[in-house]
This record gives sequence, C-alpha cells and structure tokens, in this order.
Amino acid sequence: MMRAMFQEFRALRRGIVVGLLIGAVSGCQTGNTGSPGSTPNIAPQSSYRIVGNIGTPFQALVSDSRSSWVVFGTIPTSVVIVNDSPPDRILVTKLTNDTRLLSLQVIQGLSIGTLDSTVSGFGTAVGSIGGTLPAFAQPASPDVRFFVKTPVSGLFNALIESATMSSALESRVPAVILFDSPNGGKSGSVDGIFAQPTFTGALEADLVINGQLAQSASGGNPVTVRGGS
Repeated sequence: MMRAMFQEFRALRRGIVVGLLIGAVSGCQTGNTGSPGSTPNIAPQSSYRIVGNIGTPFQALVSDSRSSWVVFGTIPTSVVIVNDSPPDRILVTKLTNDTRLLSLQVIQGLSIGTLDSTVSGFGTAVGSIGGTLPAFAQPASPDVRFFVKTPVSGLFNALIESATMSSALESRVPAVILFDSPNGGKSGSVDGIFAQPTFTGALEADLVINGQLAQSASGGNPVTVRGGS
C-alpha cells in the first residue's frame, strides 16, 4: 500500500503544471510515512520581491520571530520564508554608492504592495509582514536555502519538504527560499521540487545547507534537489 502511494507521488512529481504540484501537496496529507514526499502541507508563504534597476547588488537581513538570514543578491530577486513564524522583517541595503533605484515589495497571495524604496548611495529599504518584530532573531540553525537561478525570468512553482511538513509556493526567478526550522529545527532530510507552469527556459536550482552546496539540478521540468540538514 505504502509503496503504491510512493510510486503515485513520484509520478506526480514528473508533472510540469501547477495542478500536479498542488495535487502532490494534497496527497501528502494521507499516509504520512515521516519522510519527504509524504508530509502534511502548510499554507502558502508570504514573500518579498526586491526590484529596481536591474543588476544592482544588495544585502538583505531577513528575520521572523525565531530565525534570521543574511542574503546577498542582485536586482531583481525574490525572497521567501517557508515555515515562517511571524512577524517577519527585512532590511535591504544597496551595495553601490549611486542613485540607482532599489524597491522592496511584499507579495501575499495575488496582492503586491510596495513597502519602501531608496535611490541613495548605500541606501536601505525596510519592511515587515504580520506585525512589528522588535528585534532580529538569532541566525537560522540549520540554515537551509534553495536558490532558483534560471531561466532569466518567469514564474515557477515549488514544493518544499522536510520529514515533518511540506509547503507549496509560487514565485519568480531568480529566488532565494529560506526554510525555517525544517524537521522541527533538528537534523533530517529536506528536498525541493521546482516546475514552470509555462516553460521559458531550463530550470536551475541549488540546495545550500549551512553554507555548503548539498545538490544542484538543472534542465528538467520539474527539477528536484535534496539533502540532509
């Protein structure tokens, strides 16, 4: 019985449309075997989008109530916290001494709102979700991050899993997905499945755990990366 369910879930993973990913998440709620691919799902997460003059480098300090991360990137970049514990807070610093625009947006469901912008040299933009976080939390432990790097643009859907939970999300490339407290903050398996609802080029995704590259995958639709935290 469990083998049949596992084979069915693997078949769903090979789909390339949103319905297959969402169907996979729904299927996770039955027959939980305590391993990635058969875990309860949680609600889609809120996310940030850093936009403005393309190619502008930045540093972001991102936090919820129990974990924080330092993220480096260039405009545009999406930042998602999976399994977050609100309120969430973000501080983005432009790493150039010029007047290029850096704007910080929040995405909740289908709604997009601008939180803050700067055109100052080494300027900052700040924002929050779910209330006011009085102070940034301690660095995430374990620190589990997924990077979706290509294609150059377009939407993707993802299923992010540990042995205790899974989360379906939609975001734009490029993106950094921060997994807060996978496996209850303990060691264990994690994986990410990424697919494009409309194919715009080969997907490339990395899984980085505690600063070390655990696995890279590219080419397919979907692509999967997995490792142990």
